Amino acid sequence: MELYEDQFADEHDYPNQTETRKTLIIASTVRSGSHMLGHALHETGAFGFPLEYANTKNLNQWKLKFGISDTAEVMRKLMQRRTSPNGVFGIKLHYCHLETLGGFSGISALFPNPHFVLLTRQDVMSQAVSLAVAKQTGAWISKQEKQKQPEYRFEDIDNGLRRILFENSSWKYTLSANGAKYMDLNFNDVKSNTANTILRIADLMETEVDSHRIPTAPVTKKQSDTINKAWTEKFIREFNVDDELLRFNKESIIRRLKKRFL
Repeated sequence: MELYEDQFADEHDYPNQTETRKTLIIASTVRSGSHMLGHALHETGAFGFPLEYANTKNLNQWKLKFGISDTAEVMRKLMQRRTSPNGVFGIKLHYCHLETLGGFSGISALFPNPHFVLLTRQDVMSQAVSLAVAKQTGAWISKQEKQKQPEYRFEDIDNGLRRILFENSSWKYTLSANGAKYMDLNFNDVKSNTANTILRIADLMETEVDSHRIPTAPVTKKQSDTINKAWTEKFIREFNVDDELLRFNKESIIRRLKKRFL
């Protein structure tokens, strides 16, 4: 994956340090539209700049930039720089990033007064195809150049589909079980009604937003490709529900046998 270099630019730091009183955490999965949402929220000046700071490659770059090796200290440094004047810091987290930050208890202790937006896509198949393309090309957003042309592979889409569904469920379970302050948000809402989406998040955060600064449409360019539709259709043709059911039952039998005899 290529680094999203713009995230490290000092121009995105707020001129004055503000104590972080609330944290907006976009709880997301890969290719869910979190990049689009983060940039729209940044335009308002009321939610910090929610970016994927805990991604391993991004995090390592921040460590080099700050000359700090401790992950928690890097996050505290980012809060000093990227907390908006109203005291809100924003960050995007995929479920896999929880381990990097010490689990759910770790992020609860690290980020003051966390509020979560659980962002999902209704069309999970398109999300899985988009993930398969991005993993092969190395281009995760529109500004990144493709390192190579992707090739259709059934297993890539299948693995992505399983991963996305598992992580969506894991986020939902974790947030519910911990009594977290969160709201569900669908990618289609972000795309079709950006202004209303931001107002809903502001209500969750109990944060005022200048109406003149709320974008009425996405502020990032959509990353699309004609191969997405073709890959989806090909996957659906190749998918065999009977084979999948047989595999599932076989794995279930093995688990039951292990539980009984091991």
